[in-house]
Amino acid sequence: MAGLNINDAPIQFNAVVLEDLHTSPEGLLNQLIAKYRGEALRQVHKVVGSADFIGNPVGLFTNISAGVQDVFYEPYQGILVGEGIQELGLGLAKGAKSLVKKTVFSVSDSVSKVTGSVSKGISLIEMELTFRTEFGHNGSTIPSKTTVQSTEK
Repeated sequence: MAGLNINDAPIQFNAVVLEDLHTSPEGLLNQLIAKYRGEALRQVHKVVGSADFIGNPVGLFTNISAGVQDVFYEPYQGILVGEGIQELGLGLAKGAKSLVKKTVFSVSDSVSKVTGSVSKGISLIEMELTFRTEFGHNGSTIPSKTTVQSTEK
């Protein structure tokens, strides 16, 4: 599919540890294929969710989650490092700033990805229509029937 972009799809495959293995090479290969195929199928939603044409909702959720985490982490760090309520307040301000920053970035990034995908789609449609008008409906520059007329008498 032309114009389909997938960004930062967070797929992970676990390692395989086999001890005291008594099988043929073909059996080992079949076990590995079955394991990794199953892991890939369980993570296909992450790949689809990272597609730009739907705004990369996985990236949106990941970034906003990191901002929410900062709202709790920064005040906690302020309490651990500092000695008073002032450090807690500074940590809360840092966390809130991070949440707002990551939320604004994530939403604007998702919107820009959707509009970019729409733009690519419109561009492809326009190029197709231009091609069809220049070269005919079937895309051929050769006439379907050629007639040769003789000028000799």
